[in-house]
Amino acid sequence: MTIDTALDTTPGSGPALRLDPAGGPFRALAAVRIQVPAGGTVPAHAHGASELLLTGISGAVVASCGCGAQTVAPGGFAMLPAGKEITLVNEGTDDATVLAVFSQSEFTDGLPRAAARGCGCRGGGAGH
Repeated sequence: MTIDTALDTTPGSGPALRLDPAGGPFRALAAVRIQVPAGGTVPAHAHGASELLLTGISGAVVASCGCGAQTVAPGGFAMLPAGKEITLVNEGTDDATVLAVFSQSEFTDGLPRAAARGCGCRGGGAGH
């Protein structure tokens, strides 16, 4: 699987798109692509009971949750606890994409899903 980093400008699309296919192998996790345009912000919001691991894919965002702030750039990550409001800010001049891995909750159940097929367990590598 590859993560598309081109900013999604489809009318009505939000910053978050769930990547793991329905019926996939994960019962406790949800994989989500989050895009933040240059100079943009994902305003303060909570994820209910979901814990969150953010990994930088392209560009950089500053993730804050009231206990501090962490810049998440390609190769970097931040771990954010459940029950906290978080904000993502892209202070740069390039669009940013992060991969968010959430523990499942009512929050993740409501996210729109990408048009993925199959169980996702093969990873798309050679020999699979």
